[in-house]
Amino acid sequence: MQTEFIDFNSGLILKPGKTYVAYRLGGREIVAGTADARVTIFKTDKDIRKVAEASIERHIDEVSCIAIHDNRFASAGTDGFVIIYNNNEYEKILIRSTVAVRSIVFHPQGTKLAIAADDNDIRIVLVADNSKIVTLQGHTASLKSLDYDPTGNYIASSACDGEVRIWSVGPNEPAPRCIKTLKEATPPSKPDHALSSKVSWSPDKSCFAFPGKNNDICLCSYGSWTTTSILGNGHTETVSTFSWSPNGYYMATTANDKQLIIWDAKNKKMVRKTIVVTAITDIAWHPTENQLIFASESGEIAYWDDVIPEGNSNYPHPAKARKQIQNREESIELQSQEPYSLEPSSLDPRSIEPHSYDSRKKERNRFFDTIANVDEDDDEGEDLGSEGDDVDMMDAEDDFIIDDDGAGYVETAEERQKYQQRLNLSNVHRNGVVHQKPVVFVPPTTFQPGETPFNKLGNNRQDAAEGERRYLCYNLVGAMYTIHQDNHSIVNVEFHDQSMHRNFHFTDYSNFTMGALSEGGAVFGVEGEEAPKKEKKTKTNDDGEEETDYEEEEEEEENEDTRKASILHFRPLSMRAGGEKDWTYHLPAGEDVVAVAINNVSVIAATSAGFIRIFSLSGVQKHIFSLSNIVTLSAMNDITLFVYAPCPSFTNQQNLNYILMNTETNEVLQKDKIHISGGSKLTWAGFSETTQAAIYDSDGILRVLHHQRRPNQGSWVPVFDGRAYAKSVQKSETYWPVGLLRDRLMCVILRGSNQYPYFPRPPVNEVPLQLPIVEPESETGKIEMSYLSSLYRDLHERDEAEATGKQDEYQDTFDSADIEMDKDILRLINIACKSERHSRALDLVNSLRLSESVDKAIRVASFHHLSSLANSMMRVKELKFMANTRILPPSLTESLASQPSLYGSNVPSLENSLSLLEKDEKETRKRSIFDETEDVSMDSHEDNSQRMKKPRPFQFSQM
Repeated sequence: MQTEFIDFNSGLILKPGKTYVAYRLGGREIVAGTADARVTIFKTDKDIRKVAEASIERHIDEVSCIAIHDNRFASAGTDGFVIIYNNNEYEKILIRSTVAVRSIVFHPQGTKLAIAADDNDIRIVLVADNSKIVTLQGHTASLKSLDYDPTGNYIASSACDGEVRIWSVGPNEPAPRCIKTLKEATPPSKPDHALSSKVSWSPDKSCFAFPGKNNDICLCSYGSWTTTSILGNGHTETVSTFSWSPNGYYMATTANDKQLIIWDAKNKKMVRKTIVVTAITDIAWHPTENQLIFASESGEIAYWDDVIPEGNSNYPHPAKARKQIQNREESIELQSQEPYSLEPSSLDPRSIEPHSYDSRKKERNRFFDTIANVDEDDDEGEDLGSEGDDVDMMDAEDDFIIDDDGAGYVETAEERQKYQQRLNLSNVHRNGVVHQKPVVFVPPTTFQPGETPFNKLGNNRQDAAEGERRYLCYNLVGAMYTIHQDNHSIVNVEFHDQSMHRNFHFTDYSNFTMGALSEGGAVFGVEGEEAPKKEKKTKTNDDGEEETDYEEEEEEEENEDTRKASILHFRPLSMRAGGEKDWTYHLPAGEDVVAVAINNVSVIAATSAGFIRIFSLSGVQKHIFSLSNIVTLSAMNDITLFVYAPCPSFTNQQNLNYILMNTETNEVLQKDKIHISGGSKLTWAGFSETTQAAIYDSDGILRVLHHQRRPNQGSWVPVFDGRAYAKSVQKSETYWPVGLLRDRLMCVILRGSNQYPYFPRPPVNEVPLQLPIVEPESETGKIEMSYLSSLYRDLHERDEAEATGKQDEYQDTFDSADIEMDKDILRLINIACKSERHSRALDLVNSLRLSESVDKAIRVASFHHLSSLANSMMRVKELKFMANTRILPPSLTESLASQPSLYGSNVPSLENSLSLLEKDEKETRKRSIFDETEDVSMDSHEDNSQRMKKPRPFQFSQM
């Protein structure tokens, strides 16, 4: 997201210091609380906005917060006063606190005021009678912020220690109570610090927001009370304050980095970003217009007009609700366009409180609002303050029983079913059942590992402005990028190690859109294009009539397919005996290359026809098989990883499978499901330098394929969590994978909102792999992480060495790994003995690989005077190391030996009349029968049966 420089409209200038602002009376006035103990009211009209309408001095110290409700508003300050105003005049002091008040908020009905102060307690005071006070106790630090949800049934609060609490304060509660505590949710701060630790409910009640600890905003979902979404990668410092737009679609955030960012809160992306001169202390959106105001530490009030770009249907007006569905046909169209846009909770009657008639009505209205939000093509809507033509289902509620006597009411299954039918859009106008149009399966977008989109004109491979660049491939071999020109491109290939290969470039008239790079060569691909149609040429005959030149038409039809066919091009990097040359294939008409990969022996291309085409490096077509919906390919040595989508998935969860194949022997080593984080997307696939398949998802989790050489035993082991690592080093950054070493991720570090590396080519950094184990910071956790990391690496490398016949060459490395792993286990045994956890120590002894390591474990137990444990360890040594001094895990050969090399069957498959198999040279019949003239005894029959059961080669008969 590019930073804009906005010329804001200035307003009233107040005293420097913390200033708090809010709109009132439909946006016609603004109330400001300032550091000089004043409450100032001024109009928003452009010609008089710099003149104060009224200035009220009732506080004796700085104003720390304000709250608005209709004609009333309230202010509170560090002097402990909470003051109520009505019609811009002082009304009364509601309460006087002995400590500073940090936050106040009106109940949605305006009858109560919730107050948060430095004494750790929340007080709810009746506005009409300040003797009626309810106290909420639970926080252990001074309070920072609080907010009512739109229904008034819940309060969210935050404190200086970073704790966030959710309180249930609805009328159905016998007494207000805390229902959820989020420990260390926000960054801790002092009571008077600029970080407000603000909590604020979204206008639709679906969630509330608070500043996160990674310079982001966390959205905590209603009901589950867990952080389900994050607005991140925008600020470089902790968010100081923020504000929801009136329709809840946008959020404005600011931090000490002096950035003011507008977020699309629904899609979790930035809409606009700008820089301000002075740090902002408060933000408020206009209730009916496309405008917001903010106050700075200098005391200046500034206006930002036309905050949301107009004329873009993807960005509705910030103060208008989405246009609601007017007829049945619109509902069908919307369902067909967005089949997964309806939230399950909005359709499930079990999510609606059975005792509350009002809750049912609100759930129905929220359901229709959700449907209306799907209409992305309407940038018009109704003001939130207007009534509008809402769809109302009240006329169908005659059979609902209202729990007005407090006795309760439980719906039967039949009544729940009837209620569910009312919620269905098909019955809005009682026109019968509406069947949703069938939705065609749209597989995930195909991508190349290490590619980036063009920067200016969208996230795609082809649309580009003149001179734009993008990476076709970026891996540990080098970087391959293209520069778009008017009618061609320039492809540059740069290597990390230029002692092995020289950089080169060439003019690309095919405009390649994909590429892959290895030590052996580079492969490029481009989709086919429709040939431009020429105008039909006519000529005048002898009679003066025009005729079409059919000969030229036929010639054009003959050449049309070959001119614009999809292209696969290979360029070698190393010269083998006899020399290697470039080669190019043009695919058949209608078949496009969609993904390419290259290893040391093969070039692999996936096509739109659902074919996998495998070529040798010399261009020989070696193998072809069918595999549809390819998502990505990656290859190394003689192995290729195919990732594909077998079928549709639910909501945003990708449903992906993989096949791991040896492209030299065409043998499938492993195939199963791809496992990624819930709600994330696969963003990279590749191999480590030890040829271990690896994947990386949009949540920053790196996984490797464990036991990839062992059939049906492969599993995806998480070895790195990008978000956790960034948090541990206290940085706001993401990691874009380039390659994988034994114990390190090689990556480009991205900061801010950048999703891809750009130019000039950034350096490749390394970050250590860290298994996401429990309690990684503890002494035991660190040792367990070291042991498990070594174990996974050792098991993989032993399999690879055995599979490639290199066991003897790497035996010293494996012996050293055994010693290091036993050292880690002995450290854990020592800790277990110190804490007298005998069973844990005995379990650890069973993991030791060397006999002398068991002797050391026995000495550790004896040192801690655990004689019974030492005796148990001695028995383990006698049983486990009776004949060996080293215990190793099952080898790859032993694992494969347990798998059948040939799957048998009890039913003959070559004896039917059409098999064409000659079972015996003397027999001329196809079926096995006895000679009727020969007296065959039972013994001879048994001998013959035994003879026939022996396997022997067969051949087809001569026709």
